Amino acid sequence: MNAELKFSLYGPNVDVVTIDPRSGTVFTSGFLTGREGLTIDVHVEDSGEVPHFDITTISVIFHNGSEFPMVNVDILRKFIFEDAPVGTLVAIVNATSPRPEPFYFYLASGDTEEIFQLDESSGELTVQNPLDYENKKGFTLLVEARDSGSPPFSSFAEFHVNISDVNDNFPQFMQSEFRCDIFENLQPMWVCDVLAIDADTGSYGMVHHSIVEGNPDSHFIIDSETGELSTTISLDREVIADYNLTVEAIDQDNPLHSASATVIVVVLDRNDHPPRFSQIFRTEIPEDAPIGQPVVQVISADDDIDENREITFSIIQHNDIPFIIDNNYGLITVIGLLDREKQDHYIVRVNANDSAWSISTDVTIVILDVNDNKPVFSHTAPTVILPETKAQEEFVFRVMAIDADTGKNSEVVYTIEPPVDHFWVNATSGEIYTNQLMALHHSPFEVFNFTVFAYDCGITSLFASTTVTVRLVPYNYHPPIFLLSPSKVSIPFDMPIGTEVFQFSAVDNDSDEIEYALKNGKASDMFWIQADFGKITLNGSLREHLGEVWTLSVTAKDSGHPPLTSQVEITIEIIARNHFSPSFAEPVAIFSIPEDLHVGSFIGKIQAEDEDSGANGVITYSIRQDLEYLPFSLGKSSALLSLIRELDFEKQRLYHFQIEAVDGGWSSKIGMTNITVNIVDVNDNPPAFGALEYIASVPENSGIGTIVFIAKATDPDSTTNAQITYSLISGDVERFSVDSVNGTITSADVFDYEQEQIFDVMVKASNMGAHALFSVAHVFINILDINEFIPTFRTKEYDFSVFTHDPIGTRVGQVTATDLDQGPEGEVFYLLLGLNQNLGFEIDRHSGEIYTTGSLRMHGNSPAALTVLAKNRGIISGTNVDECSVRISIIEINNAPEFTPTIYLINVRENIAIGTSIVRVSAVDQDSIWYWSQFFFSIEHGNINTAFAIHPLSGVISVHSPLDREQWAHYNLSVTATDKGTPPATGTANVLVTVDDINDHAPRLGVTQAQVKENQPQGTIVARLNASDLDLPPNQGPFTFWVVKPMMGSAFSLTADGVLFTTRSLDREVYSVYHVAVAVRDAGTPPLTSTTVFHISVLDENDNPYMQRSIHIEVKYYGSSFQGGRIGHVNLQGDDVAHTSNCSIKTGRSNMFDIPYGTCELWSAPFQGEATYNITIEATDLFHFPVNHSVYVNYKGFTNASMDSCILFYVSSSSIHEFLTHKYLTFVKALDSLFNLQASKTHVFGIKVLETEILLLAAVKSYNGQYLSRELASGISTGHRKVLEAQTNVTISHITSDPCLTVPCQNGATCGKNIHIGPKVAVLESSTVIFASPQMEIFNCTCLPGFTGTLCEADIDECESNPCRNEGTCVNNHGGFYCHCQNGFFGTFCTTDFDECPTQKCQNGGSCVKAQDGFHCLCDAGYKGI
Repeated sequence: MNAELKFSLYGPNVDVVTIDPRSGTVFTSGFLTGREGLTIDVHVEDSGEVPHFDITTISVIFHNGSEFPMVNVDILRKFIFEDAPVGTLVAIVNATSPRPEPFYFYLASGDTEEIFQLDESSGELTVQNPLDYENKKGFTLLVEARDSGSPPFSSFAEFHVNISDVNDNFPQFMQSEFRCDIFENLQPMWVCDVLAIDADTGSYGMVHHSIVEGNPDSHFIIDSETGELSTTISLDREVIADYNLTVEAIDQDNPLHSASATVIVVVLDRNDHPPRFSQIFRTEIPEDAPIGQPVVQVISADDDIDENREITFSIIQHNDIPFIIDNNYGLITVIGLLDREKQDHYIVRVNANDSAWSISTDVTIVILDVNDNKPVFSHTAPTVILPETKAQEEFVFRVMAIDADTGKNSEVVYTIEPPVDHFWVNATSGEIYTNQLMALHHSPFEVFNFTVFAYDCGITSLFASTTVTVRLVPYNYHPPIFLLSPSKVSIPFDMPIGTEVFQFSAVDNDSDEIEYALKNGKASDMFWIQADFGKITLNGSLREHLGEVWTLSVTAKDSGHPPLTSQVEITIEIIARNHFSPSFAEPVAIFSIPEDLHVGSFIGKIQAEDEDSGANGVITYSIRQDLEYLPFSLGKSSALLSLIRELDFEKQRLYHFQIEAVDGGWSSKIGMTNITVNIVDVNDNPPAFGALEYIASVPENSGIGTIVFIAKATDPDSTTNAQITYSLISGDVERFSVDSVNGTITSADVFDYEQEQIFDVMVKASNMGAHALFSVAHVFINILDINEFIPTFRTKEYDFSVFTHDPIGTRVGQVTATDLDQGPEGEVFYLLLGLNQNLGFEIDRHSGEIYTTGSLRMHGNSPAALTVLAKNRGIISGTNVDECSVRISIIEINNAPEFTPTIYLINVRENIAIGTSIVRVSAVDQDSIWYWSQFFFSIEHGNINTAFAIHPLSGVISVHSPLDREQWAHYNLSVTATDKGTPPATGTANVLVTVDDINDHAPRLGVTQAQVKENQPQGTIVARLNASDLDLPPNQGPFTFWVVKPMMGSAFSLTADGVLFTTRSLDREVYSVYHVAVAVRDAGTPPLTSTTVFHISVLDENDNPYMQRSIHIEVKYYGSSFQGGRIGHVNLQGDDVAHTSNCSIKTGRSNMFDIPYGTCELWSAPFQGEATYNITIEATDLFHFPVNHSVYVNYKGFTNASMDSCILFYVSSSSIHEFLTHKYLTFVKALDSLFNLQASKTHVFGIKVLETEILLLAAVKSYNGQYLSRELASGISTGHRKVLEAQTNVTISHITSDPCLTVPCQNGATCGKNIHIGPKVAVLESSTVIFASPQMEIFNCTCLPGFTGTLCEADIDECESNPCRNEGTCVNNHGGFYCHCQNGFFGTFCTTDFDECPTQKCQNGGSCVKAQDGFHCLCDAGYKGI
């Protein structure tokens, strides 16, 4: 446009000439006569908005017209098709003239586009550049023919060339994207014009319009000729808010000529949807919330948009509700005081109005409790009656306190304050128990008073108290016991009212007061019981109740604590009068029974007769006399006489008694008879010894026939059953004999105590009955010893030795004497004679062991001589004792030095200077030899890190290395003093050093990260910070916290005591992580401070709907097929993360793919070959509207040949997610474009995420099927690296075929190229691209000693195995370690003992002693120095 020129004339002569405004050709406008020349001014300008111009002047000189060439144009083609090829001959120009030839031909004008070329010599006009009918349909050309004269004359000829159209243009839309608007809910109508123009003419320019995409439900139709787009149905914006249509325009003459345009139809909103609440609103607020505090924001959604979705909120029926709502934002705030105890929740009806629609919802506001109510006891000052307790812990009473608050604030704990000895209270239940046995001592009762406090569990606890009085009374152990009473009573029908029927009697061991009562029933209406005496009297007439049977229940309750009751039932029968008495057939009955009759056997039956009927004729039998010894029982109803106890003829041989028969009438009648029972004797008693075992004795050496023992047995039977004979049946029967009549046992042998000491025999006593009975007794016979022998020492002289330093009580030796007597007469006793008792020794009188009784130091090396006497139990007569001599050698040895004291307690500050003396230890050596009493000090154990040193001579302990209480707070030094004796003796003392704290450690935060949900109200607590300090109090807390350099508008604030809270509502989609610099200061002197970056993660809420996406999944497999499995998460959204997603396959190969329910994990079946599948997946979070994702799954395998030819691209990216989302597809496309020029195709078959980069593995395969070598492919890629970086917007650090060239292994390790394919599939995911390939390693590192890890990046800590010996300190360094040895040791592991004494010579007889810091000389007396 800017290059289009316009020509015009100005100045003089504009009336005689004209100019073509487009071509610039100048024409005469008439005959020009009488002029010699002409001057023409020409102006030209372009067509820009601010046009530029130029001017020129043409001078025209007139000559004779006959001398000018005559020009002729021979037009060969009057019409030229626009697709005529370059070089086509159009016309031939020639000329004639009387002037000199040749002629030269030029195109003067009409061909500004340089479409034609005119041959200067031949005059042939040909097509030089392609023609375009649509650009220009014809040309008016002005040709010049110039002769060769001087000056040359030129003539001009004008002719027209017509261009014919061909169908060479595609349809073109007026714009590539049309945007049209239409309101929803309208009837089908015109939307907009989507017109495509074909620049060709005629039938070539006719276009057919159609909708080819985005109209699956045919909601739109387009006029094929005019392109008018119309709806076919009424649209709904809330269903589909906009349509993305693709309209195609096709050339009707050539269907291959087509164009397409995108038509975005935006459905404009009408207010046709009411607001809706997307959730149930329920919140909590403390009852002490101040007026103005936000409670909850009510959020309503409206499917409409813009002003149609502007919602106004209000509270319906808000009377007496202490809340108000913001009309615009739905924020409910407090406007009145809250009291949970009056109302614990509110249901607020909130209305949402969008100016056309209104809806409402209930907002539940739960009032949280604060501790504003103290407990209240249900009983005030209760008094409890407590009986004496049986166990130490028994329930007394339960106090109950109610707290009107809830939760912890309402939980009540109970205590007794001050505590008492007798009672305790369960802190949770309020149950009071005894704490010990409660018993009364010489008093009828005892009173205890104590106070019970009830505390609630609020942060600030509230309490109440009550006084409990406990009255201790005797315990009621026994319930009343009814005395024996009949189970049934028969009374006559004519019994007068008021007659006493029966009296119940009960006894109680605990209580004198018993109260009787009748239980409800029919019988209780006819009778009355006297409460205090239990008498039952008739209360009504029985005449109408003859023959009836009633049951009467009676209870007896005592007055004890606790009161106890008993119950008894009696059956009452209403009967007629009693007429007859019972009578026996015989007045006397006699029975004879043997004394061995079995208990329970029947003896006989004694029965009477009564002519009455019913209860009056029922007879009850009993033995009249109350004879307790009587061994018989009579059946009360059966009249059967039976034996109830064993009989014994020897005790009683005859029984006499009477039997009484009583009928059952109210006024009973009686009959009697006499009974005699004779007892017959049997042999039922064996002879009986007075004991089962007897012990007898006889002196040794007694003569044969000596009486040893008289065995005596008795038999209570009579006559022959009581005659007894004796015999010996077992034991030493050959050594003894027994008299068969009187049982005298005598000896049959002479006994020796030293040979045998005890014998036993079994004596049998038998009677003479028909069935003889017997008993046996065991007689043990002891032989008594006689003192026959005297003690004798085994040797007359004993030699022992003992050291002078042995302690008192040391065993020296043992002397032994023997006595041939056995038993007590053979026991030997030992005695020291005379002055021997004062030599510092004593002897055990029983064992003969000699012990020291005093210090032996005064003996020196002099021996001690003792005389020992041995005696037995007899009196010393001079001939019944023995003596021996004992010589004891007393040996002098080297004594160890002794510390005074043996334990030292020292406190030092941890900042004490090195070299400072902390204590001096001292020791004393009591050896009498001077040389043995010289000693030196050393620290043997406990000197960790050589913290201390000791002077070997003075014993002064000083600080040797810096102390740090936080590393080692206590030292237990084992200090030794070693003398110069032979062998040396060592004494030991312990020096306990406590390192006192100074404030040398700053506090540190306990945690450095926290989480908080987005959208929470201002003031939400994020964390309560705490800190730790290695120092001790008071160099620790309380700690003070603050935010370092807080910025204006910061999202967080921090109180001095560490409460971190929000200052506004947070949005995770804006900032997901905050970093706050927090300082903390301790309370030490001087105070120390540390600063830590505190990381706050904002947790997601589901407040963003899903977005529709296209997802490309690249599945790479090794070998012939993909084995199947998980290939990616198809709903990775960029905004919300904390939500549940559920996906399902809507269209596509459902037999090939699967998504487990409740997930968005896409799984693939096994697959072989290469293919791409398109599936549609619907994703929903069960909260927002579902969306459809278009997923493209591409399968492609790789082989060993791929790995052998692969090249490696090391690409920088902030994350794999960022790389896959924004750069992967672009990189692959750029790589393909690069190698397309090489007739090859690339295949990226692996991605590996490195520490700071992303590694891509690719192979290049030519179109002939051969892989490019990795060297060639790497070289080509390296040469075009800048191009790749520019096209993909990534930085490529390395392109190589050998991963080891990037030197990945660290610390001098050796790298080896080794591409290894693992069995597992690694799935790398982003929201748009997922890459699934086998896990692979491309190299391995061989580490040097001292390093480990995949890249040999980790230093092995050899010090963990404690390689250093002799208290050496291990120091780990890069790739190894070394031992810092204690003084006196060296070597790799401090195992070599370095003794400087062999190289040092102490002077003047001094001796060298190895010490902690080298050596020291112990000087002889009279010398000193180093």
